[in-house]
Amino acid sequence: MGIIIKQSIKGSIWSYVGVLIGFVTTTYLYTEYLTTELVGLFGLLASYAALTGQLFLLGFQGVTSRLFPYFRNKQNKHNGFLFIAALVFIIGFAVFLAAYYSFKPILVESNLEKSTLFAQYVHLLVPLTFFSMAFIFLDTYNHLLYDAVTGTFFQEFLQRLLLFSIVILFALNFINLHQLILAFTLVLCLKGLFLFFFLLKKEEISFRPQLNFIDQKLKKEIWSVALYSVLASLGSVFVFNIDKIFINQLLDLSNTGVYTIAFYFGTLVVIPSRPLLKISGTLIADAWKKNDLGQIKDIYYKSCINQFIIGGFLFLGIWANIDNILVILGEDYLQSKWVIFFVGLGYLFDMATGANAQVIGFSKYYRVALVFIVILIVIVISLLYLLIPFWGITGAAIAIAGALFLNNMMRYLFLLGKYRLQPFNYRFLVVILFYTVVYFLLQLIPQQQLILDIFIRGSMISGLSGLLFFLTPISEDMKAIGKKLMNIIGK
Repeated sequence: MGIIIKQSIKGSIWSYVGVLIGFVTTTYLYTEYLTTELVGLFGLLASYAALTGQLFLLGFQGVTSRLFPYFRNKQNKHNGFLFIAALVFIIGFAVFLAAYYSFKPILVESNLEKSTLFAQYVHLLVPLTFFSMAFIFLDTYNHLLYDAVTGTFFQEFLQRLLLFSIVILFALNFINLHQLILAFTLVLCLKGLFLFFFLLKKEEISFRPQLNFIDQKLKKEIWSVALYSVLASLGSVFVFNIDKIFINQLLDLSNTGVYTIAFYFGTLVVIPSRPLLKISGTLIADAWKKNDLGQIKDIYYKSCINQFIIGGFLFLGIWANIDNILVILGEDYLQSKWVIFFVGLGYLFDMATGANAQVIGFSKYYRVALVFIVILIVIVISLLYLLIPFWGITGAAIAIAGALFLNNMMRYLFLLGKYRLQPFNYRFLVVILFYTVVYFLLQLIPQQQLILDIFIRGSMISGLSGLLFFLTPISEDMKAIGKKLMNIIGK
């Protein structure tokens, strides 16, 4: 687990520096200087780009995740892997363009009244999709080169720093609304471009064809994995981006904006898992290649307990300060309270179940995930249609939380039944009991002035958590980190 912890820490550092910048941007600049409609436009464009970027890669991100280890050979330019990737990319983007120009009139017409801004700027989906496709593929490729940090740096830190900068320029009247929207689009595109030049500098980019490397067996496997992946990747991204699209269609762009801000707070819980799962997936893929079930079991268990501890810490920190968060956001965002709760709770359960998707995805039973996805899509669409008209954006949050719970329960039961992989033990109950007790202790503290109140509650959560997890064997990895910190402080 050494490489996982090392890269997770590096990735988490960049993620949380980015979170601090994103926190200021989202909670102050967005709410102070942007309308809820404009925030909704930003959220909607990002969601559409995530969906189209995944779909029109035609499953090749799945081929990369599963089959690149068979191509990996830097001296031989990875046996022409990027030449095949480039062909798929060109074909996929051409298919997107055909679909976009076919459906654009319908998309514009359906948004003219409720979401005028989106109707005006729907053409921005073309560059956003292109660079979303580029980043998704290149980031997958790069973390299979054992680098889970650089993509995190570009997406979680640099992108947020640039977004902060352009909103500041708008607040100071250096750019107008139209220029802000174009600048937002450019910022979302840049991470794909930056990652390409980073890999080019590392001499990991080569489009030299080596088709003779691909024998009939490998060719058949590529087609099989691609067909599966285009459906599976669409399903997972569809489920967790479709909420904003449904809110926009069933309510309006303003509600989409409020939900976008609330969703941001809910997803703070899951940010540390991204670098961990990227590098865990790489090691799990190698372990399956060697059929080392013992190593897979070890990675699976540690990913569950470590993520649950971190996720619980963050969820408690957010929910214990929910009244302070609502004061910061302002009256326009008061309805976001339970969105934050349900999205955060859903992602906490997602973290508690660890690298289950990676264990299944790299196993010989990877196709079973498609069955889970199909079930999931049906349930999520049904829940969104049922709950949004009754409970508005809170209904959408409940639907997403339900989807996360269901998806992970299906994965958990499959791994338990097929491989007898069972990551949960009494330590998870200790963690739950500990965070519950801390939460009720915090309720005894009278509400203070905003900054002081946040400081007091945050200090109590951090201090008590540090004492438990750094000094006891609940998690050996956490205890090891605690010892390192104590050694640094001692020096």
